[in-house]
Amino acid sequence: MECFLEENQEHERLVRKVSQLLFLDLVERLAGMMFLSAKERYDHLLTRYPSITQQISLGHIASYLGITQETLSRIREEK
Repeated sequence: MECFLEENQEHERLVRKVSQLLFLDLVERLAGMMFLSAKERYDHLLTRYPSITQQISLGHIASYLGITQETLSRIREEK
């Protein structure tokens, strides 16, 4: 990336902004893993991406949330 930015300095600001957004998203995800319950993480995911369950398999969603598919199934049954 450093070589690219040295050759294309006009893209540096865009790359910095994208990097900041990705970093903030990662920090939010890590904080959620540490401080939110599995149900709260799932609810937050649905708030942020309402149609995600139609686009991504439940196995991938469970993995992203750091829970088992069985736990995800129990959470979804409650709703």
